[in-house]
Amino acid sequence: MIVALAALAWHFNLPPRHSALDPVPDVLRAVAASIAVFGICGFGLVRLLLPAPLRRYEPLWVLPTGACAAGLGLTVLGFAAIPFAVSLPLILVAGVALGWLAVRRRGWPRIELPALGWPVYLAVAMLFVALVPLVLIQHYAAPVGEGSDAHVAAGVAQFLTHSYPTGTDVSQPINQMQPTWQSKYPIYYAYAAISGISGLATWQVLSILAAFLLALTAVGFFLVAREVFLAQAGVALVAMGLAALDREALQTILHPYFNQTWGFFALPFTLVTGWWAVHPGLTRPDRQRTIALLVIFALVLVLAYPLAAPIPAVPLIVFAYDERRRRVQEGRRVFRFADLYRGRRSLLWLVPAAALLAVPVAGAFYKAGSAVNVLLPGHSLADWGGDMRTFIPWNWFFSLPGSAVGWVLLVGVLGLAAWGLARQRRSLALGLGGLLILALLLALYFRHRQSGYYFEFKLLAFVGPLTLLIAAVGAARLRRVGVAVLAALSVLVAGSAVAQIRQTGYQLPRTIIQLADWARSLPAGASIRLDIWPPLQLWGAYFLASRPVCSEHPLINTDYPHVAFSVKSDYILTTWSQPVPADATGPPVRANDQFRLFRQKASVPGPTYCTTRRYDRLYTGAGHEYR
Repeated sequence: MIVALAALAWHFNLPPRHSALDPVPDVLRAVAASIAVFGICGFGLVRLLLPAPLRRYEPLWVLPTGACAAGLGLTVLGFAAIPFAVSLPLILVAGVALGWLAVRRRGWPRIELPALGWPVYLAVAMLFVALVPLVLIQHYAAPVGEGSDAHVAAGVAQFLTHSYPTGTDVSQPINQMQPTWQSKYPIYYAYAAISGISGLATWQVLSILAAFLLALTAVGFFLVAREVFLAQAGVALVAMGLAALDREALQTILHPYFNQTWGFFALPFTLVTGWWAVHPGLTRPDRQRTIALLVIFALVLVLAYPLAAPIPAVPLIVFAYDERRRRVQEGRRVFRFADLYRGRRSLLWLVPAAALLAVPVAGAFYKAGSAVNVLLPGHSLADWGGDMRTFIPWNWFFSLPGSAVGWVLLVGVLGLAAWGLARQRRSLALGLGGLLILALLLALYFRHRQSGYYFEFKLLAFVGPLTLLIAAVGAARLRRVGVAVLAALSVLVAGSAVAQIRQTGYQLPRTIIQLADWARSLPAGASIRLDIWPPLQLWGAYFLASRPVCSEHPLINTDYPHVAFSVKSDYILTTWSQPVPADATGPPVRANDQFRLFRQKASVPGPTYCTTRRYDRLYTGAGHEYR
């Protein structure tokens, strides 16, 4: 493994090679902040809630649980109008207090290094792989990939540290929570917490936190293989690598699709807790605690990415129904959700928490409902294309080569997955087997729908890695042949991961980051017209947010906040590839390798409509009129 990582580093490290050390301090700060915040928030909960049969890997649950708890806790406090500068220390103090209480009640967890060492080691390796584009190629901490959501994600996390969740603050690069993201507050509060503790800007943290979440996701898949399928430790280690480094899973992290990243991260933990919540081997108290953990992970999954809610829902419903039917046939007591009610004292926290989470939950229902409305035949999917323009090659979802060879291998992978589900408990085989069949049928349906590429990608980016994990379980049952099959799958996944890294684009050059210094050096209130390519205005306006900006050609008809329309301004920003604007005067007052900044002629008539406010897609196109 060390040799493979070293070879990967040498292959991708661009000259000057010593520059790869430049982002290391920022990476370590962000990772350390993530471990601190998530660890403090998760330790007490895991110590109190994790059921006895799952405690052999208890430390592996702490950071994932803390990530969800931190986001949910900060969301509740945010809607309670507690300033972020107060709420962040408050949840950390609460986490320490809960940890102290848990140790007093249950003692310290047992640390079994032989059992924990390998999954932790592989998770760190996944973190390294996901950071290759940032550290070895880009050489500084900033978003990688080409996903335009990145600038909104960074802006929303910064906005939440200064403003009420549903408020507006025109002093920030992003003035408000994205209207279509009203369910996603928990993940952006957790993101803001890591930025605040690390002391890094949100745009510096984004790709590092996404890579860290991939490492936690890999741990989750290890637990699925080990605690749900009861696979041997070695098989579970291979399975976690296959699932986490699946090509489209890696693209989700690198692009970055930050909302989807959180949904993907919560998926394996939701499956494990959902399976054990109905397991016959649990006592009633342990079942109640497991359901509490299930709610934490499932709530974050649904709020972070409502479109992914049906993916764990299908197997969880089958798990619950089949186990309930079996218990009824055996004449045993059936668990009811009403059993979670612990008397009127429960209402003291249930009612306020439900009220404070009402906006995110309503946002999740709205997002899911709007998706359902367009999925039926006769409705257009054109508005659900995101930044995609075509279908992703089907083989990428399973880390397989293209052409006829890939089809043969796909049949083999599906056969291995079917064998992996064979002889499992009935509910497990029906739940996950039904999910795989339904997902493949829906993918075929989307393939034949015009503009169906967005839904196909979102579906198979979740189900493809899970298929590879189950296939690894099936391959292990082939005994000696299984070792060769697992090795072949590992080679295929490693090759596709390298191909995905090689294909990764880069959206935030240093020349754009330098615009923030330009803005600060201009006179207070000086306005800037952006005579640059409209998509380039996203990050350009972000770093010029301290000054009023505008454009003659703003990026309209998208969900991204855009600048105002205006001809008149104090300064004009262009790139070197463009001619000098006709209404510019004199030489550039600022310049770097990409941009030039000119003064505008004072003789240009009319008022300026440049502003620090950003507008949504409902721009009317008439002067400065917006609605």
